[in-house]
Amino acid sequence: MLVSLKGVSYAIKEHESSKVLLQDISFDILPNSVTTIIGPNGAGKTTLVRILLGLILPTSGSLIRQKNITVGYVPQKLHANRFMPMIVETFLSLCGTQKIAHPFDISHLMQRSIHALSGGELQKVLFNAAALKKPNLLILDEPTQGIDADGQNAFYQKLVELKNEHNMAIVLISHDLHFVFEYTDHVICLNHHVCCQGTPEKVRQIQEVQKLFPGFAPYQHHHDHHHHD
Repeated sequence: MLVSLKGVSYAIKEHESSKVLLQDISFDILPNSVTTIIGPNGAGKTTLVRILLGLILPTSGSLIRQKNITVGYVPQKLHANRFMPMIVETFLSLCGTQKIAHPFDISHLMQRSIHALSGGELQKVLFNAAALKKPNLLILDEPTQGIDADGQNAFYQKLVELKNEHNMAIVLISHDLHFVFEYTDHVICLNHHVCCQGTPEKVRQIQEVQKLFPGFAPYQHHHDHHHHD
């Protein structure tokens, strides 16, 4: 087990009262696994990621990490200073990863300004930067924003290859439910508390999930061909 959360809560002070962003969150993150966190906007997903990254401490409960764990992080957006020119090659060298083969081929982007990249190109650069340190735990916040359907499939396949190759634990925050469910081992549905968690098949069947994500009914196999009896 790499990381274990036990009864983790997080609250912030607002005026005279406190606002609870997360309440009584418990789950484990295992090596060589993909955990996907789903939930509506404002459900506390980003707060949970910040706790996993060690950027903020829980108000109560405990977060236990394996010793000497290394963590990689791919943010949803890169908040880089637009007035500071930087090409991709320089950015990657600052991340200490320019000498290793990249999961995604970005050789054609190396001399481009980091500010001039499309959303999909930037995601690939950020992913390479995070993945190449071969972290024990890789956390990705909406990693396929700005990537088309074919690109998303390729991205998730690459993710699974990395996981298997390096025994990596991957935590995804995602809205690409149909893609993610194909590639994930454990799903956590979050809405300030854990509504439910389990395998994709189990979570699909739960009514609360179907209410939070209309149109996300249990999977049905559709054929575009005919069977011959």
